[in-house]
Amino acid sequence: MQPTVTLLGSIERDLAAALRDRGFVVNDSDLGVMIASHVAGTKGPDVFVIDIRAAQGLPREIVSLKRHFPASGVVVLARALDPNAMLDAMRMGVSEWVPEPVVIDDLESAIRRVARPVLGTVAGRAFAVLGGKGGVGCTTVAVNVATALHRATGEPTLFVDLHTAHGDASVFLGVEPRFSVLDALENIHRLDQTYMKGLVTPTKAGLDLLAAANRPQLGPIDALRVRALIEFVTTTYPWVVLDCPRTDGTLMEALDATTAVLVVANQELATLRSASRLAATLRQRCGTHRVKLAINRFDTEAEIGRKDVERVMGGPIAHTFPSDYRAAVNALNKGEPLVLQPPSRLAAAFDDAARDLAGLGPAQRESVKGGGFFARLGGRR
Repeated sequence: MQPTVTLLGSIERDLAAALRDRGFVVNDSDLGVMIASHVAGTKGPDVFVIDIRAAQGLPREIVSLKRHFPASGVVVLARALDPNAMLDAMRMGVSEWVPEPVVIDDLESAIRRVARPVLGTVAGRAFAVLGGKGGVGCTTVAVNVATALHRATGEPTLFVDLHTAHGDASVFLGVEPRFSVLDALENIHRLDQTYMKGLVTPTKAGLDLLAAANRPQLGPIDALRVRALIEFVTTTYPWVVLDCPRTDGTLMEALDATTAVLVVANQELATLRSASRLAATLRQRCGTHRVKLAINRFDTEAEIGRKDVERVMGGPIAHTFPSDYRAAVNALNKGEPLVLQPPSRLAAAFDDAARDLAGLGPAQRESVKGGGFFARLGGRR
């Protein structure tokens, strides 16, 4: 099947006809019309060809275009090879840059290179997990929710450790990755399914891991590259879980590309104050319905109770994960997520959270005769 192409802002009257002669299905449109008339995340053409030869620089609307059509490739027709403009274009999600004079063979090759990785893609969902403060167990939550998500759906699931340096997801999953998320971000223009497959590390838990780097990053994280990465991996994996650093404010921009954001806190006043500010910022950025709150190491006897937490956090608590220090440490030392070990209240809570994020119904768990500890596994805490 030939790729579908939408021409935007073309100044050549015969360009569409020339592409049709090469077998492409071609439509003409306007950049603003495409954005205004389609819902974000919908299936668009395989490739957009944007002609900027008569424009004063790159249209900023390209960012919105990629947000609306994350699975579509973008080719720019420009007057010249401008390294600075090309770098800006790459950050916006542009895959190919074709300068004048435009040779139809070169343009055809660019379109086919861009279209190849997006044919047959999936519309995946991405969930970001952020800790309200350091030490709340954000990575524990993220790894176990991701593993439970894979088990509940039976579908490919990717875990992305966005702590570009010093992330611990590989320890939790018992692997030693060769490549990292920095390799993906630094080569965002090269991303296709084959390249991504070489970067990820399969794990015993069934997840694929795009790990944190073991080398420092030079300069701050680029939110546009992170957004482009999220948009790409959701065309390859049905389920993606992101373990996000709370200290990188620029990352907030990239979270627009996620389905939901889970803010993790505990019942300590300092943590709750920090988490409430984070949650408020995320609600303004992503919308209230996409921000979910979770309490890790939840203690029903704590002085700060559930209602107190909800009052401070400014919203309902979606999930609570009971404290089980020994089981969590044992799982970490084994390099095996806790949800893969014998049943426990904590494992059941992670499973409930994963099923809720995925829109699945509650799990059917068998009760042990005589009641007691395991008989309470079916209840949501």
